Amino acid sequence: MDKIELKNLLFLARIGAKEEDYPKIIEKLKTTFGMIDQMNELDLDHLEPLNNPLELTNVSRTDSEHNRNNKKEFLASSPKSDENFFVVPRIVE
Repeated sequence: MDKIELKNLLFLARIGAKEEDYPKIIEKLKTTFGMIDQMNELDLDHLEPLNNPLELTNVSRTDSEHNRNNKKEFLASSPKSDENFFVVPRIVE
């Protein structure tokens, strides 16, 4: 990679960099591309793809209906209520 290619790459990625940092950036990119090339050389045909690298399973529950409308109970435990609503102090005047 040369300075012209790096300049185009930075423009496309909308990344700003000073020209004096170009040699350092080019070296880092060469190192990164080298690691990618090493990974591409690996023989992974005998491995199955993973959904998750951790050996975890999701706990599933049966889908069942519950009556969770405890409005009367909630209103009864509040300091102030009016039939169907909580009564709170006025905040905006």
